[in-house]
Amino acid sequence: MLRWMRVAIAVCLTLVLGASTFVGEYLLKPSMAFAPGALLVMLVFAYGWPRLTDSPQPRATSIMLAVFGGAGVVATVLAEEGPFLEWLPILVGMGLLWAFVQNLTRGLGASHATVNVSAQVAGLAIILSAATWVAAFRLTNDHTTILSGLVAVVLALAATALPWPARYTSPLAIVAGTVGGLIAAVAVGGESAVLVLAGGLGAVMGVLAAAVDRLLGLIAESKYQAAALTEARRRDKARLFAVHASLGAAPIALGGVVVYVLTRVAGPV
Repeated sequence: MLRWMRVAIAVCLTLVLGASTFVGEYLLKPSMAFAPGALLVMLVFAYGWPRLTDSPQPRATSIMLAVFGGAGVVATVLAEEGPFLEWLPILVGMGLLWAFVQNLTRGLGASHATVNVSAQVAGLAIILSAATWVAAFRLTNDHTTILSGLVAVVLALAATALPWPARYTSPLAIVAGTVGGLIAAVAVGGESAVLVLAGGLGAVMGVLAAAVDRLLGLIAESKYQAAALTEARRRDKARLFAVHASLGAAPIALGGVVVYVLTRVAGPV
């Protein structure tokens, strides 16, 4: 039952992304479309990631991720011409320095320093990926690719939440993602070539959702996580929400990279 929590969170984030398209494009300005939704995805992920990875400095790590994630969205919105992501590599480098300095403040003999830095850098890469939704929206006026990607990743996540072994849910996630991409393309009246690209995008989204479920799900169920839970019983409920929040937000953020690359390489679906 708890596995469906991440799906519910992903659905809510997807709906907010869709609503933020209208808010950004029509109420603010076109370059800000998806920006409010992307910021919410980042905040949810920033809250959950350090709890998922058992960061010894959860608040500081959440602040770091939120600051750099927000900076990535702002830089993408303010970029005047494509590819709109010029500042992201610089932000990654600055975030890496932040992670090292933050861990140095714990002292030279601090435990799990390497694991903590690695988790922070991985979280930084994931959270900055959410900015690619904003960039993908700005690349073209045809947003079928974005719609197909969002529908596909949500259906794929729903498949991974089924109470079956991963050898069944992972292939099912790919199928569900493919079907989701096709449904979205058909809904907007896509042609045959559009359907092929939408189906391929959906399959990639399915692979992404299955990979996140397997890799990050193992972290959530690891012995180190269990030990941390037994030491702090008061954190059980909040921790469960935080863990599933990051597991629900991560595929949404990473999915923006897939949509952005497809839009750049193949053009609008």
